[in-house]
Amino acid sequence: MKRLLMFCTMSAMMLHAEGGVLDVQWPAVDKNQAKMQKAYPLVLKEKIKEVTLPVYLPSTYIYNQKMTIVAEPNYYSITIYLDKARLLVTGDRTYQQSVKVADQAFKTMMKSDTIAFEVAEGMLITDFNRHGVNYTLMLECDEPESDERCQEESFLRRTIYDQLTLVGGKR
Repeated sequence: MKRLLMFCTMSAMMLHAEGGVLDVQWPAVDKNQAKMQKAYPLVLKEKIKEVTLPVYLPSTYIYNQKMTIVAEPNYYSITIYLDKARLLVTGDRTYQQSVKVADQAFKTMMKSDTIAFEVAEGMLITDFNRHGVNYTLMLECDEPESDERCQEESFLRRTIYDQLTLVGGKR
């Protein structure tokens, strides 16, 4: 959590210096993905309607009633409360580097790369880029030394990352 707060604070300070907003390439609609099994929790529907980037959540936890959401047009943060753990999903379309869109460095930066999972300060974290948006998945366990979810990437990869589904956002 310290890493995220430091990142958000640094991002806000640096954004005014030379940053900007990324151009989002919205994904094509997958009709199977678009079908809801039941209504999303009210907090999810209300908070994400003004976000201007694709909002993703793992399909396993979309209907979880225990979530906290912070949403702005260019950023969202969703905390899902699990049994003895918290999952944080963020999306951010701001950037701090001054790079021209036609520049090769920008194209490389926006490419989908193989994602890496790392353990830091007792949390399992991964950052990735999708549709020109920077996303982060962070799993924090109450007992990180003994909870396999925070020690091995399989839970974060299979149950969370591999199950991400588009739940909203405003084009």
